[in-house]
Amino acid sequence: MSETSYNWCLSLFHQFASSGVEHVAISPGSRSTPLSIAADSTENLETSIHLDERAGSYFALGLAKSTCKPVILICTSGTAAVNYHPAVVEAFHSGLRLIVISADRPPELQNRGAPQTIDQVELFGTHVRGFFQSTVPNESTPENAITLATNALKQSSKPFPGPVHINCPLREPLEPSDVPFSPFKVDNHLEISQETDISELEKFLKLEKGLIVVGPMETRHSTSNQISELSNITGWPVIADPASSMRNGPHVKNCALISTGEHIFRSAWIKEHKPDVIIQMGRMPTSKGYKLFLNQVGCENIICTDELGFFPDPENVATHKIAVSPNTLTKGLTQLAEKKKQTDWNKSWRNAEIISAQTVRELVNNSTFDEAVVAQCLEEELPEESCIFVSNSMPIRDLDAFLPSSLKYLRVCANRGANGIDGIVSTAAGISKGLSGVPTILFTGDIAFLHDLSGFSALRRLGTNLTIVIVDNNGGGIFSFLPVAETEGVDFQKLFHTPHDLDIDTVAAIIDAKLFKPTNVEEFSIALNKSIKVDGVSVIHVIVDTKSNVALHKKASEKVNEVLK
Repeated sequence: MSETSYNWCLSLFHQFASSGVEHVAISPGSRSTPLSIAADSTENLETSIHLDERAGSYFALGLAKSTCKPVILICTSGTAAVNYHPAVVEAFHSGLRLIVISADRPPELQNRGAPQTIDQVELFGTHVRGFFQSTVPNESTPENAITLATNALKQSSKPFPGPVHINCPLREPLEPSDVPFSPFKVDNHLEISQETDISELEKFLKLEKGLIVVGPMETRHSTSNQISELSNITGWPVIADPASSMRNGPHVKNCALISTGEHIFRSAWIKEHKPDVIIQMGRMPTSKGYKLFLNQVGCENIICTDELGFFPDPENVATHKIAVSPNTLTKGLTQLAEKKKQTDWNKSWRNAEIISAQTVRELVNNSTFDEAVVAQCLEEELPEESCIFVSNSMPIRDLDAFLPSSLKYLRVCANRGANGIDGIVSTAAGISKGLSGVPTILFTGDIAFLHDLSGFSALRRLGTNLTIVIVDNNGGGIFSFLPVAETEGVDFQKLFHTPHDLDIDTVAAIIDAKLFKPTNVEEFSIALNKSIKVDGVSVIHVIVDTKSNVALHKKASEKVNEVLK
């Protein structure tokens, strides 16, 4: 019966490969034997091996993020698939197409105390776009495997993109045999049409005081250019989250691009410059200042657009929710809008950005060597087309507050679906793999770095070229921004900052990474330029102080408030 199971698996992966899937991330296991061997034997499918399922799943997520293509995951039965869950959640909220295939015990071993056997049916609950329980391969046909692959890919694409889960019960024997495999292909039409009526938004285009708020999303050049064109025609400024990739690129010259929104939204100036309409696209912006603005100043018309069906609106202020991609929306609105002359509204925001950006830059230039300096230096020193993958917690907030805009295109991405610090190193490895030849930088804190130690094995095995910039404050610096940091009677260091006192340099040595320990901006610039020009993994270890970072964030917003009065 072995050949039946194996050939069924071969049919499954042959169909995936025929439909455009290129990569399978495998975590070793016994029950998944026919799946792993079949995937590795399928022409046009590249496979990578990951010792830890969590690390493997985040690698796949990073690869899907950078290539915009579905990536398959394979694991054995039991708790193995459970370790995929954090990455599946992130993929769900980020609209990334992971095809999770978990091997399972056959029905006769379920609920009998069999080893490595748990209930895997709908294991990921509502965090997948679809669940498929396959038949036992040796009771099925290759045709059924082909149909399963086709349906799984379709389900991962519509009505909203995201992960799907295939649970595959397998009987022993699990090894392949010499029975010849004769593949064939069924019809697999995966095109998705999305017809969305945006005509109801035409009335808002006549308003002068509008804002385009672009949160984290997987933006491409075409989308950036389209958003910029809409801004140019309407005269509405663009508030660009760093993880939107809108903040840096040639498109900046064609619109009023605002990089200092975190500070402007906290100022008294904003109360005198209340917009009449906001178009918000992508996931919820990183900026806490924007959230404060929505609560304290607000806007009568907030159009929340989302192609994933989530419509991020934690403040419950959106007045319109439109299921449409940013590219489709902006293209449609651009066609409906009439070109406006430069308005006072546009001029006031442009002027606020110039003043605020200059103020922030001067503060950073005169500050100690810390996170803000690193953020600014990344923009200044990285070559065109470089990719920055930034971890959650403080690094993404440091970029939001201090990454200046420029005409140099930099791709900035982050796992902002669920905003966790899980799998940061593994995700960066996947991104680097998908962007072969492109300088890729992981900008992370020490806790997120240490959280994914298992991801380092893939870095060496895959021959990854990656520069890891670690801002190390020996703990969780973000908690110092919370009121609890000043609460009497609370052991803040023990419960929140949680110093780890680990030697990160030793970790770099374990993975044979090139280590740099700059103590000033000049040394950092040299280290960064050296690291992106050599093969392999480089670690740039920057020791920083949490208190100075907290003070600089606060001072930047205070100074912007002063200069805009």
